[in-house]
Amino acid sequence: MAALLAGQGVGEVAAAYKLPTSTVSRWRAEARLQAGRSDDVGELLLSYLRENLMTLRAQAVAFRDPQWLKGQEAGAVAVLHGVMTDKAVRLLEALEGSGVQSVETNGTRNRIRDHV
Repeated sequence: MAALLAGQGVGEVAAAYKLPTSTVSRWRAEARLQAGRSDDVGELLLSYLRENLMTLRAQAVAFRDPQWLKGQEAGAVAVLHGVMTDKAVRLLEALEGSGVQSVETNGTRNRIRDHV
């Protein structure tokens, strides 16, 4: 689904993930049926992404503290930061390719493109 949301075609997704074209087509059709709820999903994704990015920023600040950094296992810090960064980038890609143009957050209409 993420590949479809990122703008890849049905045939391309089916080939890349060794899935039947009919399955990927059905997924795309189901996603389009739920498009009426895209504002709800978009709002949740944007909210999650905002929290994720704020956490990444806080981590980057913590990583600058030599005392704190010395007390951490390098592998654990790298994995945590890498996973969160990867997820944030994937969500940005999915939002950008999803066709969701804007979401309502805290009573304010925000364009996705303004945030990515």
